[in-house]
Amino acid sequence: MKLACFFLLLTGLLHSQEVLKSVKDRSQRGTLSDQRQLVRGDTGKWNDTALLLHSPKPAGKSLDDWMDELAEKKPAVTAAEENWLLFRTRQLDDNDRVWIEKIERSGNAFTITMHEAIWQGNYFKTFTYYEVDALNLGKLPPGDYTVTWLVRPLVFKQLEKPREAQNNYQTNWPTDDQLGEKKPLELKTTFVVR
Repeated sequence: MKLACFFLLLTGLLHSQEVLKSVKDRSQRGTLSDQRQLVRGDTGKWNDTALLLHSPKPAGKSLDDWMDELAEKKPAVTAAEENWLLFRTRQLDDNDRVWIEKIERSGNAFTITMHEAIWQGNYFKTFTYYEVDALNLGKLPPGDYTVTWLVRPLVFKQLEKPREAQNNYQTNWPTDDQLGEKKPLELKTTFVVR
């Protein structure tokens, strides 16, 4: 009986959700991504659909170029290499904001929660962009892994520094964000570490 209880307790601990990192306050927004790149629409690049990919660390490429290369081929990752997740948002407007809120792990399953806050105020001058976020999961033991990337919709009308909406994109966050009516987006991917 004691052995069975111990086994159940151990099994429960092994399968429990572990929060690896999470944002505690507004000033930490944007800090969970290991790298971020903003790709403006006026560069001729456009992205209508969010994309999630897994990869080893590349050498000397922009995040956007790295994603383009990965979309064509999926390189194998060994236990000696770091594992990276790359997420490309859909096309957004300049006052919209995205940030990773939480990174969780349960066994070989990762859940990443990102917030997408969509501006509800008036636009005076606008540009479009998409963001590419890179997240380093580190070295992982051999095995099969799954990733669920959740994008939770928010809406807002006020930025911390309203006059600097475009200039301080990486540090100028919504102050009145609340749940949006849009359904959350859920992207999934699987990968194998050899």
